[in-house]
Parts: sequence; C-alpha cells; structure tokens
Amino acid sequence: MSESPQAPAPGNAPSGTTLPLGRIVAFGSASIGITAMAFVNALYLFKYSTDVLLIAPGVMGLLYGISRIWDAISDPLIGRLSDRTKSRFGRRRSWIFASIPATSAAFIMLWVPPTALGPVALAAWVGVALLLFSTAQTMFSVPHFALGVEMTDAYHERTRVFGIRQLMGGMGLITGLLAFYGLAQATEPRSFAPLMAVTVALVASVLTGFGIAWLRERPEYQGRGGEDMKRAFWDVFRNPHARLLLLMYGIESFGAATTGLLSVYVTQYIVKAPQAFYIVVLMFYIVPSFALAPLWNRVSRRVGKRRLWLWSMAIASAAYVAHSFLGEGTIVFWCAISVLQGTTAGVGSVVGPSIKGDVIDWDELQTGERKEGAYLAVWTFVQKSALGLCAILLGFALQWVGFEPNVEQSDATKWMILALYGVFPGVAYAIGTLLLSRFQLNEREHAAIRQALDARRETSSSR
Repeated sequence: MSESPQAPAPGNAPSGTTLPLGRIVAFGSASIGITAMAFVNALYLFKYSTDVLLIAPGVMGLLYGISRIWDAISDPLIGRLSDRTKSRFGRRRSWIFASIPATSAAFIMLWVPPTALGPVALAAWVGVALLLFSTAQTMFSVPHFALGVEMTDAYHERTRVFGIRQLMGGMGLITGLLAFYGLAQATEPRSFAPLMAVTVALVASVLTGFGIAWLRERPEYQGRGGEDMKRAFWDVFRNPHARLLLLMYGIESFGAATTGLLSVYVTQYIVKAPQAFYIVVLMFYIVPSFALAPLWNRVSRRVGKRRLWLWSMAIASAAYVAHSFLGEGTIVFWCAISVLQGTTAGVGSVVGPSIKGDVIDWDELQTGERKEGAYLAVWTFVQKSALGLCAILLGFALQWVGFEPNVEQSDATKWMILALYGVFPGVAYAIGTLLLSRFQLNEREHAAIRQALDARRETSSSR
C-alpha cells in the first residue's frame, strides 16, 4: 500500500488552488529542446534519409518499425522505473536530468553519420541511432508528462498547466523549423547537418536543465508507484476510461503520422514548390496551435473538456480529407487547411493531457497508487508504435508504386501520396471522434473522485 501522504511540495497545488505562473513556465520551457529535436526528425529525417543518404524507403520504414518494437520494451520499463525511483532529485526529475546527454548524443548521431560508411553500414548506423533517440526521448517525455500531471489535482488547473506548456512548446517548433530551413536551403544538406545537430542539441540541453532545476516534486507521491510491474500495467488496461482513450489515441496517431512524414514530399512532388516553402505552411499551422492555447482553458471551463476536444477532432477529420484536393500551385488552399489543423491540434495538446490526468486520478481511487509513469509510458508507446507502423506502411507503399527520389513522379505515386496524406488520416480521425463521444469521465464525476481522495489523505495524515 501507499505511504502516509505528506504536504505538497512548495509551488505545487492540491485540489482547488492555483499554481504560480513561473513554475508552469519552467515546466513548459524544459520541453522546448526535445520538441525541436522530435519535430525536425518527424518533418525531415525520413526524406533526408531517402533523398540525401539514399537509403531505400522500404529500408527506412523497416528501421522505424524495429525502433517501435524496441519501444514495446523500453517505454513500459522506463515508465515503471520512473514510478518506483527514489532520489533526492525526485522520481521524475532524476530521469529528465539523465535524458539531457542521452537525447543530445543520439540526435547528433542521427544527423551526422560518418561519411565513409557503405550503404549497409549507413543503414545500420541510422537504425541504431533511431533506437537510442527513441529511448532517450522516452526518458524525458514520460517523466516530464507525469510531472505535469502531478503538479496539481484541480480539474481545470491541469488544463492551464498543459495550455502554457503548449504555448512554450511553440518555441520548440520554431527552433525545429529553423533547423529544417537550414537543411532545406543548404546546397549540401549533409555538410550543413553537423552544425544544425550540435546547435539544436546544445540549446536543448541548456533549456531542459534550467527548466527542470526550477521545479520540485510532491513528496507525498514518492514510493507510490505500486510494487508489482505486471499489475501496474494491467491496471492501465483495466481502467475503462484509459482503454477508450488508448484505442482512440492509437487510431488517431496512426492516421496523423503520415502527415509529418509526407509533408515535404507533398511540397516537392504535389504542390511543386521549393522545400523551404513548407515553412510558410507550417507557420499557418503553428501560430494558431500555440497562440490560441490559453483560450482553450477558458473555453473548456464553459463547454467541458471532452466536448471541446470532440468538436476539434471532427473539424480535424474534415481538414485532413481536404488534403486530397491539393495539386500544383494550391498554396493558399494548403495554408487555409493548415490554420484549421493547427487550431484543432492545439485543442488536443491542451485538453488531452488534462483529461489523461483525470483518468489517472480514477486509478488512484481504485488502487491507492500513483502510476503516472505506467500510464504515460503506455500512451507514449501507442503514439510511437503508430508512427512506426505508419512509416512501414509509407515506405513500402512508396516503393510499391515506384517512387524515385528527386524526379517527376508518376500519377500512381502522386495518387498514393495524396491518399496517405489526406483520406487515410481523415478516416482515422473520424473513427477517433466516434470513440471519444463515448468517453464519460466529466467534471462532476472527477469532483467526486477528488473529494474521496482528499478525504482518504486527511484520514491517513491524521493517523
């Protein structure tokens, strides 16, 4: 069973109180660097590998798939270890500090393979680097996400925490955009890659270190991750609210992963614009996604978190399908779609984590344990598995229709790119919308959960 609860750490908030803004900003700023790394990887690594390093699309898809199989082992393990860690730095902060050199080294390894490597050795190098970066990213993302959930118990305050985190994350995307711009504009992308990789890694290390150094963890959560690893993860799947979200999240992520991987292909081969032009499209996505983040906290208080998320997913589904109508010169149309997508993505990034925190509270009421690491490891694994499966599908689909880098594509190849870029994610989001409509954990039910948990803590502390 759990230890006797202690008082919340300074700067953290129990039910019904407000966190200091500076504390939330510190939490959000720690994610800027890893967001930049993950963004430039998602945006350009696949195409860089096929068009610059000349690794076959099918091979790259397979490498992504292997890294996702590894995630099936590493993600739950790191989540579990994070829950059970006991350290004077905290059970979350200690892992985040350790992730700083790991993510930096793996990121540099990905983008700066030795030039002397032959085709097989080069593919092996990139594959190993993918495994290392994925593991290091989990070392950061699972504990950091858990730390955000643990900062407050309040239903709407959690939305505020992740709203500000989303706003801060915009700086990470801008950093990633600058890295992409440098690569896309470089006459020799492989010669520019070392400067980009080292610079981004250095910025990430400094921001993550300073951000986490400002935070403190709640001592009453130490040692409450549960004793049995199998039961800890079984509890995730026994939770009816978590099961529904996991299914929805997996389908949604599987569909949406194609857009990140294919956007630069669409720019070059469908819209037929310079690769650097995609930065303009992304800015129409990024600005509403992050600038509107504070608005969603206020809107969710009026209409409810689930309803707001539901509306955004329905609109996102239509926006994805609209991608199917892209063609040469359809620049304004693409930018308009990006505004819709950025707006809806911002809603999910703010409201989604807040709802996940409520689901974890339900688990605490049932088990008496705080297993943020286990829950978030499963969610992270689902997301990365979706990306891996999608990369496999994408790689073999492009190879099957005869994709050739840096030449005019056949009609069949263009049709495949648009189908995977538009219809596929649109259908996935439509299914996700239907699943989310069945989610039942609302503000009233969460208030009852918090009341029961607070009463339990008071009883334990009075013994």
